[in-house]
Amino acid sequence: MDIKLLGGAAALDFVNTVDPLVGADGVDAITSPSALAAWGVHAGVTASPVAITGADVDRARSLREVLTRIFVAVAAGEQPASADLAAFATAYAAALGSAVVRPVDDHYGFAPPAGIDAILLPVLESARTLLTTDQVRRVRQCPADDCGWLFVDASRNGTRRWCRMDGCGAKAKMRRYRARLAD
Repeated sequence: MDIKLLGGAAALDFVNTVDPLVGADGVDAITSPSALAAWGVHAGVTASPVAITGADVDRARSLREVLTRIFVAVAAGEQPASADLAAFATAYAAALGSAVVRPVDDHYGFAPPAGIDAILLPVLESARTLLTTDQVRRVRQCPADDCGWLFVDASRNGTRRWCRMDGCGAKAKMRRYRARLAD
């Protein structure tokens, strides 16, 4: 799979499976059950591909749209729509409800759910962590016209602007340089 994982969190990497995220020309990397299963392995949310149906892909895409709206609002310093937050909570409860508590050595733990929830639960856990910790203030959206990907700004001073400096940042610098030469 050739998707870069630049979000810094599984939830943002999941949202970034549309490239570019802004505009009408976005290409969806999750086009089939096998593509979604491959993304789960590529992103490290599952150890091996899980069985996924076409209906699961639809469910995942719907969740991705909700997460996109939530985190675009957060990156803009706005309050996400209450309907989106409610849809997130419902999706999180459904995915968590599919997990099973089992004995693990001398304690108990959650066994990974099966099927689509094996992918969605880690994504939703990641989103929950972002939304409920101070990391929420570090969610950014790349300002490039041909990108718009979301990422966690992990820089020391919190001023990271681009999803990656060697891509969008370098293109912006080159455009500014060419504009200066043209003047």
